[in-house]
Amino acid sequence: MMRALSPLLLLPLMLAGCAKSDDNVAVANNMASGANVAAVETIEDMDAVPANAQAADARLPTDDWVGRWTGPEGLFLEIQPSPDGKPGHYALTNKDTLDRQGDYSGVAEGTTIRFVRDGKDLAIRPGNGDETGFKYLAGKQDCLIVIAGQEGYCR
Repeated sequence: MMRALSPLLLLPLMLAGCAKSDDNVAVANNMASGANVAAVETIEDMDAVPANAQAADARLPTDDWVGRWTGPEGLFLEIQPSPDGKPGHYALTNKDTLDRQGDYSGVAEGTTIRFVRDGKDLAIRPGNGDETGFKYLAGKQDCLIVIAGQEGYCR
């Protein structure tokens, strides 16, 4: 009698394996209706850093130059972030002679800030006081050079 009952007990288990699950029915319905089955569910990872945030956090070496740099006899170079807020763009105010002070737009290029003054393309670069050409700045280490031996400013 046990042998006769065994197939009857196994029958529900065998039929359960052949039944379509709800997931299989949903997939079959999507395929039949022509729906896009390649749709992918996106899950946001709260620990992930968005790519644009990494770019925003990237500082340029020239960003550390923001502020006032002094030369001899009241000469100075003032570097501020550009009013338009573009990374690597600067507003420069420069008194490079006793008779002239001007405002210029500067753009970072590697470890320099390029700007045009009197039609000449110039580059501000880091250096030391000896490179400025001024006795007043000799021996200083935190300086910016515009024209080696002629024009420079230090902190």
